Amino acid sequence: QNQDVELAAELEPRSDLFQILFAGNMGEAQDFPAILDAAERCRDEKVRWLIVGDGRMTAWVQNQIVERNLQEQVLLLGRYPAERMPSFYRHADALLVSLRSDPIFAMTIPGKLQSYLAFGKPVLGMLDGEGAEVIERAKAGLVCASGDSIALSENVFNMSCLSQGAREKMGNNGQRYAKEEFDRNTVIQKLESWLRELVKMKKGNL
Repeated sequence: QNQDVELAAELEPRSDLFQILFAGNMGEAQDFPAILDAAERCRDEKVRWLIVGDGRMTAWVQNQIVERNLQEQVLLLGRYPAERMPSFYRHADALLVSLRSDPIFAMTIPGKLQSYLAFGKPVLGMLDGEGAEVIERAKAGLVCASGDSIALSENVFNMSCLSQGAREKMGNNGQRYAKEEFDRNTVIQKLESWLRELVKMKKGNL
C-alpha cells in the first residue's frame, strides 16, 4: 500500500481522525455543495476532509467553509504537481471522487479514479454510471448516487467504523483491479484481441 511514499510534510499526521482526501479540479462538475453538505453532517464525528487542488469553485468553497464554520473539518491545501499526489494520498484513510448528476458524466470514468485505485486506498464515490460501477466491480469502496450528501455522510461513517484490515482489503482490491483493467499493457492487449475478433467477424461475413 505504497508505504515507501513519504508523507506530505505540509500536513501533520493525525491518527485520531478519519481523513478523506479529494484531489484534483474544484469545478462545478465535482459538486462541492453536496460535498460540503456531507462534511456538515459529519461535523461531530472525528472526520476531516482534505482538499488538494483548485479551480473555479475554490473561492466559493473557501467562503462556505467560513460561513458554515467548518474550518476544523475541511482543509483547503491548494494545488500541487501531480507527482506530489501520492504523498498526500498517504495521509488519507479514504479517497473521494464525486461528479454531479449529468448523463454525460455518467458515461465517463474520472481519470483520478484510476490513480486512486492504483494507489491502494479505499474509495468513497458520490457519482453515477461508469465511475460508480468501477468502484463496485472492484469492491474498492463505498458508493452513493450523485448529489446524495446524506448517503455520502453515512458511507463516511460506515467506512470509518470498519477495521483497518477491512479498509486495507478494499484498497488492495482497487489496486488489483487497476492493474487488471487500466494498466497500459493490459489495455493494449485487450484492444488487440478486440481488433482480431473484428477482423475474424469481417472475414466470416465476406
